[in-house]
Amino acid sequence: MRTEQIETITTEYLKKKNTQYALLINGKWGSGKTFFWKTRLNTLVTNTGLKTMYISLNGVNDIEKLEQQLFIQLLPKLGQNQRDIVKNLTTVSRNLANATSKFFFKSDLTDIAKGTSIKAFNFNNYCICLDDLERCKIPIDELFGYLSDFVEHKKIKCLILADEPKVKDHKINSKLLNGYDAIKEKIVGRILNYEPELEAVIPELINGFVNQKAVYKFLKVHEVFIISIFKEQNVENLRIVNFFLETLATIHIQLKSIDEQFVKESILFSAIISIEFKKGKLTSKDSKDFKGLKEIDAGWYSRITSSNLTSKDKDKPKQQSYAEQFYLKYLSNQIELYHFYPSLYHYILSGFFSEKIFKAELKTRKPEEVQEHIKSFRLLLNYKFRELSDEMFNKLVNEVYANSKEGIYWMYDYKQITNFYIFFSEKGLIKTDIPELKNVLLKGLEKSAKRKEIHQYTYENLRHFKNENPETQFILDEIIKLHREIQSEMDNEFSKGALNLLKAGNKEEIATFFQEHKFKKELLPFINPSIFMKTIVKAPNEIVFLIVEIFRERYDYSNPGEFMGGDLDFLKEMAILLKTHLSGSKELGVVRKHNFENMLDVVELSISKIEKTIKIA
Repeated sequence: MRTEQIETITTEYLKKKNTQYALLINGKWGSGKTFFWKTRLNTLVTNTGLKTMYISLNGVNDIEKLEQQLFIQLLPKLGQNQRDIVKNLTTVSRNLANATSKFFFKSDLTDIAKGTSIKAFNFNNYCICLDDLERCKIPIDELFGYLSDFVEHKKIKCLILADEPKVKDHKINSKLLNGYDAIKEKIVGRILNYEPELEAVIPELINGFVNQKAVYKFLKVHEVFIISIFKEQNVENLRIVNFFLETLATIHIQLKSIDEQFVKESILFSAIISIEFKKGKLTSKDSKDFKGLKEIDAGWYSRITSSNLTSKDKDKPKQQSYAEQFYLKYLSNQIELYHFYPSLYHYILSGFFSEKIFKAELKTRKPEEVQEHIKSFRLLLNYKFRELSDEMFNKLVNEVYANSKEGIYWMYDYKQITNFYIFFSEKGLIKTDIPELKNVLLKGLEKSAKRKEIHQYTYENLRHFKNENPETQFILDEIIKLHREIQSEMDNEFSKGALNLLKAGNKEEIATFFQEHKFKKELLPFINPSIFMKTIVKAPNEIVFLIVEIFRERYDYSNPGEFMGGDLDFLKEMAILLKTHLSGSKELGVVRKHNFENMLDVVELSISKIEKTIKIA
């Protein structure tokens, strides 16, 4: 129901005389019912000449507590005759002096309520709003029985805010003799289903920053874009929106004087990570685990699923990764605005924000200049080739084929290229036969591989997804072979570089190198443990301590085995070497011995964590 309709019905109810029922405004938890009361309904009540009383039922577990809450709300509203009213409220004469004296000496207001009857007061000029009905601990038959005296007999106006399904399912209400639906009919005259309208609500939430001028201006400038993000995701929980707006309030100062594309990237990224976090899909424990989200770019999804995209009849992989689910949920329509910002991801999940790191990340961003061969590739090699005109299709087919022949595309893209071109040939969309295609694309792949542009995550995705078309297996096998050859060559250089740094002993350079690579799978599996150990043994204590901390951070999350399983052999060998060193070196100083014992503890703990969480193929 639209908010204007709820307001109209509520206004008619407030103006109607001698009502004997309450209105129940039903909406999901977090949908903004309380906000709606404070910003809209409260004003409607006062405009009709009534005074308001707002009471949250959250945690109220008996009628006495409810009466105390009513009494506390009531006292500040009493006028010049408050002494007489307090006297009328006092039903036990011996409590009179005590109650009135405590009231006028500003003692605990809840004490005044003891021994009094709130029902003695005339509520004709009041509208009571009872919020959080689903969190009330009073059985609903008892609560509504109490309220019926106000609503039916005293004809008081009453608005009840609730997440109604949760009221019905609450354990204290689930076994009621007459049932919730029958009981509510006694006092609830109409149920109004509240659904937040983001076009109206988000501007109201942004207005809450009006005293923070710079933040308010930033949010107002991007208000339409913000609304579009949450509308597309059908987000009704305003707590998520509020959390996101607070995030923007923190980071907005870093977004001054940068390209508008990157401002929108930051806003979009903050919004979708906030949604995932507040819905529990991401947790604080994931702050160091990017879950593959950093690898997503404009061509990512097509690359990893190309064998399933060439035909609408083919099923998607049965088990989708988190990154795939994330892409399909948030990015399929706006991938061009997606960029992974590690500092924002860490901030949203952990609460710690590094302005310095975020600023550095923004400095590396440059507006993407998409080259023509990439544009042609993206237009042709996806589902939507079916929407192209014949003229455009023929143009793109020839362009991409010529570029593929020259090795212009990334080596991993040749699987996708091969899948589509063989499909085109099989369906008669192109005249080139399959043997010729295979020959040309293999030669193009070899040219592409000479640039040695390898990427471990993309390689693993290619291997992970089942190849549906046997005709294209040849190109996948060749990509794997070329990747391994290049990887082996690069790993030798990488391990030499790491060991040379350790030998040189420059703490800053070592810290920088290992900090950059500490979460990379390639860091340890290709380093010889014996050479590594010999290098560490000769290093000063500060380097030994630094390596211990780097090892500790590398596995400091819940499931290291899923990502660092390849480290296991290295770590097991290191554990043996450390034990040998500790038992065979009699002249170790106390600090040095402590450092190596600490390293052994960290290595053994890491082995245990990996073995418990490793994925078995």
